[in-house]
Order: sequence, then structure tokens, then C-alpha cells
Amino acid sequence: MNYRIGTRGSPLALWQARRVAELLRGVDSSSHWEICEIKTSGDARSEFGDELPEGVGEFSSALEKELLSGGIDLAVHSAKDVPTCLPEGLTLAAFPERADARDAVVRRKESPVLPPVGSRLGTGSPRRSLLWSEKWPQTEIHGIRGNVDRRMGRLQKEMEWWGVILACAGIDRLGGVPEGLAMERLDPKWMVPAPGQGALAIECRETDLNLRNILEKINSPDVQVCVEAEKAFLREWGGGCSESLGAYAQLTGEGDLALRVAVKGKTGQVVRGDAEGKISQAASVGSKLAEKIRNE
Repeated sequence: MNYRIGTRGSPLALWQARRVAELLRGVDSSSHWEICEIKTSGDARSEFGDELPEGVGEFSSALEKELLSGGIDLAVHSAKDVPTCLPEGLTLAAFPERADARDAVVRRKESPVLPPVGSRLGTGSPRRSLLWSEKWPQTEIHGIRGNVDRRMGRLQKEMEWWGVILACAGIDRLGGVPEGLAMERLDPKWMVPAPGQGALAIECRETDLNLRNILEKINSPDVQVCVEAEKAFLREWGGGCSESLGAYAQLTGEGDLALRVAVKGKTGQVVRGDAEGKISQAASVGSKLAEKIRNE
């Protein structure tokens, strides 16, 4: 069989697609796994405008159109970019692995370790802006353009910038920070990651049963249930992925998980919450925590 793997054309997206192709060849070497680059509206905006809000859906929608039209057979997404509701006829068939889900602040090595009063920090994420400002209110938050490499390159060139906030997963997958920059991984207890951050999600057509059986072989149930709890919170909360919202689940023991969340309250403050439950009820853990926080 010949299978076409759809991906965006950014360096990180291509790395992720190649990684998935490698995993698939390991479980089905008799099939041919071809990588197909798809240009998305999100890529165009990310290249020429501010960084897109997390999970806004523009990165995934073009790939989904190709899936539905038969142009590709499966699509590789960053799980945080996948909307909570999928188009009819498509399914998330595998969550093969998750890198470090945390965020990181990247700065020049000669810059102060802690942000000076009035220092400039780059991010286009409402979640990162909200949570960072809670701890470091003296920082000036500015939007920043482009993919991971472009944002770190801007930090190297423009001395007025103290740092930028990026996902650890993207930095790690692309080989780390360039020479001259330093990276500090942020504690997820206060900088709560975006739902699905660091995880890969593979989408395909519901009717492609043979492909779904292959994808099941590279699925990580542990990653799947954690992302399920995080996305359930997001879905029940009712906001799009562009909301100032973090949700991060971890396994705590055999059959159990813990979910930590942070959202923007009615008056603009950070509201946090925690819940625990069985992995067999991951979605319920997320949705019930959203209901609890909303009703408090």
C-alpha cells in the first residue's frame, strides 16, 4: 500500500511528519509512506503576521480538507493545534508520543536571568501572556512573528528583546537553541501548558479501517488519555483554543491521572484548579473540573 502523510511545510512540522513516517515504517515496512507538504492559511499568517493563538485551527483545517478530498491519507498535527470538534468523517487515530510539554523562556546568555523591570518579552499566546504577567507584571509583552527558528533569530538580532517564550517540544525536536542563547524550562505548576502541547496527533478518515489498524500500533494510550482529559476541559469550558487557557494532565499511578488547569477569570485574573481521577474516565475528569471552576 502507498500512504500519503500530510503535513505543513515548517521545519518543525516536517520533523514531526518524518518521525511519524519512521514509526510507521517500523510497524509496516511493506507499505510506502510518502510525505506531502500542504500550505495552510495559518502558515501564511505565521510567516507575515503575529504568532497565531494556540490551537486556532488554521494549521489543521487545510490538512483536513485534503483528507476529506482524498489528497492525503493521514495528517500529522501538533495535538494542541487540533480543534476540539473534528469534521464529520475524520478521526484522531493515534497519539504516538509526547515530548516535553512545558514552555521555556529563551534569552541571550549575557542577559539577566530574571527579567528586569520594563524588559521586552515576545509571545503571541494569550495563555503565556496571562500566566507570565501574573508572576512578572513588570514585563512588557509584545507579539512576535514566525516559526521557532525565526523567533529565536529575532531574539539574537534585536538587543531590546530580553527573551521569548516557546514550547520546549519544538525547541528540542529542532535540536535545541542556537549558540549564544540560553533556555530555561518553566514550571508547569504556574506556566500551565496548552492542552495537547508536546503531543503528536494523527488524523485519518473513519472509513480507512486498514490504516487505522496500523496507526493503532504506534498509539500511546498514556499520551492519549492525558490529551483527552486536557481537551475535555477545553471543550467543556466553551472557549476556542485561542482562549487564555492551560490544561496539563499527568499519570500519577497505575490507572490514575491528575489534571492541572489555569484560565482567565471574569475580572482578568488567573483562576487555577486541580482534579484527579481514573484514566478510564479521563474525559470526565476534564469536563467536571471545567464545570466546578465555572460554578465557583
